[in-house]
Amino acid sequence: MEFTSMGDDNGDELFDLAKDYFKDGDHIKALEVLEDLSLDQGNDDPLEGIHVNYLQGTIFRELAGDSENNDVKVSYLLASVESYSRNLGLSAFSAGTLFLLAQQIESVLYYKQSVRKAKEGLCKAVSTQEGESVNKEREELMSIIEHAELRIAESKTRVDSPVENCEQQVRESKENGDTRKSEPDLFRRLRSYWAGLNVDIKRNFMKVSSAELRSYVEGIYGTGGRDALEQVLSSAKEDRKWRFWFCRTCSVKFSSPEECKSHFEQEHAAEFKPSSAKHISQRISKVWARKISIGGWDPVDAVAAIEMIKNRLQDVKAFAYENGWSKDWPLAVDKERSELLKEIQSLLVSFCDHKILSCSIRDWVMHFLVKHLENLEVSKHILTDCRLVETPQSICFLECGELNQILDFLKNIKCERDDGTDLVCRAVDSFYAGTRVKEKIDFDPQFSFLLLDKRLLQCKIARFDDEGVISVFDHNVHYAKAHAQGDDILSGLFDKSSRDESFPFPTPIRAHNLDIWLAVLRAVQFTCRTLRTKYAKKLQYLDYDAALTGAKNLCISEDVKRKNLQKDQWNSYASLLCKRCKERDAGDSLTTKAFLCVVRDVLKGASYPTLDFPDLEDYLTVIHESINLSDDLVLQSLDLLKFVVNLVVPLIDSKILLIENSRIILLNNLIRLSVFDYRSYIRQPLKEVMLDRILDMESKAKAAATEADISLEKEVDILFEKEAEEEKKLQSKKKKKKNKSNKRTSPSLSSAFNENKTVEHQSSVNLEPGVTSPLLKTAEEDSMEPEDTFSSESGQTSHNTINQEDATKDMENMPGEDSFSEHLEFAHGEAANRYRSALDMTLKEYERMSCRKCRRKPNYPEQSSYGIVMAADSIVDLKCALGNIKFEDVLKVIRMEDEMMCDVKTGGCGTTNFVHHTISRCPPLPQQHHLTEKK
Repeated sequence: MEFTSMGDDNGDELFDLAKDYFKDGDHIKALEVLEDLSLDQGNDDPLEGIHVNYLQGTIFRELAGDSENNDVKVSYLLASVESYSRNLGLSAFSAGTLFLLAQQIESVLYYKQSVRKAKEGLCKAVSTQEGESVNKEREELMSIIEHAELRIAESKTRVDSPVENCEQQVRESKENGDTRKSEPDLFRRLRSYWAGLNVDIKRNFMKVSSAELRSYVEGIYGTGGRDALEQVLSSAKEDRKWRFWFCRTCSVKFSSPEECKSHFEQEHAAEFKPSSAKHISQRISKVWARKISIGGWDPVDAVAAIEMIKNRLQDVKAFAYENGWSKDWPLAVDKERSELLKEIQSLLVSFCDHKILSCSIRDWVMHFLVKHLENLEVSKHILTDCRLVETPQSICFLECGELNQILDFLKNIKCERDDGTDLVCRAVDSFYAGTRVKEKIDFDPQFSFLLLDKRLLQCKIARFDDEGVISVFDHNVHYAKAHAQGDDILSGLFDKSSRDESFPFPTPIRAHNLDIWLAVLRAVQFTCRTLRTKYAKKLQYLDYDAALTGAKNLCISEDVKRKNLQKDQWNSYASLLCKRCKERDAGDSLTTKAFLCVVRDVLKGASYPTLDFPDLEDYLTVIHESINLSDDLVLQSLDLLKFVVNLVVPLIDSKILLIENSRIILLNNLIRLSVFDYRSYIRQPLKEVMLDRILDMESKAKAAATEADISLEKEVDILFEKEAEEEKKLQSKKKKKKNKSNKRTSPSLSSAFNENKTVEHQSSVNLEPGVTSPLLKTAEEDSMEPEDTFSSESGQTSHNTINQEDATKDMENMPGEDSFSEHLEFAHGEAANRYRSALDMTLKEYERMSCRKCRRKPNYPEQSSYGIVMAADSIVDLKCALGNIKFEDVLKVIRMEDEMMCDVKTGGCGTTNFVHHTISRCPPLPQQHHLTEKK
């Protein structure tokens, strides 16, 4: 479509910018500019804004084509239809989009609307000059009319069934997946590190410094991110709420949904009401609805009841009514009437539930009672005195004929409208879910720390926090009693199911869901446009009804005149009506046009009102040809048209209420979609800050452990150097002794071992005889297995006595140590002492763990431990804490601090537990260890 200048330099510039964004595929930016352009024009529905409306309609139509989600596609198509419908010059585009929408949801409603719009487009095309593009447009419109009318005809012959929507392409929620199966290595590593932290560190981790967050955001996102974060923190401090409602068109914040709703209705055409309050379609009251739903609906014996009214009126007036029903009326045993009444009640209750039972429908039904009882000589005044016009029980007075008429009429009322409202609601649900937050975020009194939800320390949070209220706490008190038994805080840091990436910080909040937000707003406005059309038709019928009444009164006044005139002086009804039309043909009011339409329909004997006003000359020709119509035929035609109008207006009211229901539902969903939660906005940078913190904590812990290992290695090197020097001195002394006595033999391994043991025993400071430290007792008990031989050897191992035969045997039987044992030679005592150190540092080790939660006892395989490596600091700390304690017992206590998770792969629960280690023999103290202990 080619565009001319908008007559405004600023408007032309903005429109060109929107077109450029659209060509580049940036629909959000294009829609933003078009909304700004609409605001600059000062009217949310500009009569001459064909440029803006066409481009918006085209953008939404393209978005619909790109969407794989059927619900979202329908929302975009509705928005496109509304945009095109704002200008008559875009009727052809509107017809095409309506046809696509009708195909998408198989809606007869939209097929009919597409036919109507296509005919409007054809009328415009007829007045346009011939050309290739015009001819192509006519062909397309004719094709739309042909196919749509065919679908409408098919809908009348097929059996009603639920609408079959296209296969729903629901967004897959990552929450449903098993994150534990695909958790990254980093997450597993941090979970292990987190499990080893103490409670105080975990609690302190839950508070985030505002200054730290500001510094991080500014460093990563620049000044734009800094300004966005300041806006968030300022709003939190001022409003004490994270959530608010935001109009994407005006960029205005609201603190409540009621304020937001009022704004939409007043400023953005999200509501329509006729100019006169008396024309507004009204629902019946809750009192009437209750009367309908709880009544007995038993048929009344009308003859006996009328007899009571005529003869015992005062008694009838005194009848007691409970919820609109009285048990004092005589009942009739009539199965057919009873079934009809139950069916009528069922329909009326359904209309009440769907909120489409209008006062006009109730009044139309009550009209049957008045007419029926008037035929039995009971006036409306008496019925009012008997309170029969105030209760649905009056319907039970009617006979089968009247009840069948009522039932046939009620069956024409539809409880549902296939306008796609339910699909739009589902689309809104999918977007709204991404804005909801479960975790609370509070502040300290100075607003210098963000306090995360302490429930994350122990469990997952099930419910959403749709209030978003900010509380102020002293963080020390707030977290003081918080249990730290879980790792859900880490799961939150790695969770991608909240769709943080869909609206990354610090994108301007106006752009948040702008496309679907505008689509739903246009859907609301399209519903209001439909309401405007329905009310216009209702007013036409009301004017037509008034014209019928005027025509009937004209005939009645002629009857009065005829009483004083000869028959040959009478004027026929038809001539009177024609004469009145000629007197009004110069007028152009709606009342005048309605009267002209009534006269034309009466004189032509039409069975249904026609509201379109034809050419005046053709009209005068029609009424002139029917001027000799008999009075009886005129009266019959007037009564028939009156009856039809009285049927049509209540049906229009029910349709209006049905459309109003759709408007309310769509508006409420627009309000939900307008919610913005700052917590979801800053969630990603907040996660990044916390992830950096825990990674830094882990890195420092690793560095400290590495430094400790290096220190231990250095200490071991020094000890080995000392041992080597002592060995040299020992060898030197032995050479001197050998020179004195060549006959002396070297000590055996066992004697050397016992000698070493004696030295060690004498140099060790033991606890009091017969007294065992409770901590050591626990350590010894935890390190024992029933099948171990360690208990039988406790007496020997407690004094570090191992004979040469046992040592040699263990070396030979130890798995994987054959190559090592082959190099051992036990020739002399000195050599035995040297190899004995390596022997005792290579131990068989068993791990035993009983889960404190699920009570499982997994058996871990035997392991060979080449040296029990302990941090020197740990040994020194325990030595200082426990006082007089042997080196081997220090090893037992330290090994008790090991923890292991209950293996999930073998059916465990994943809980972290202490591990009990059992070794084949106590590690004897080599010389260098003994020297260290003495120091």
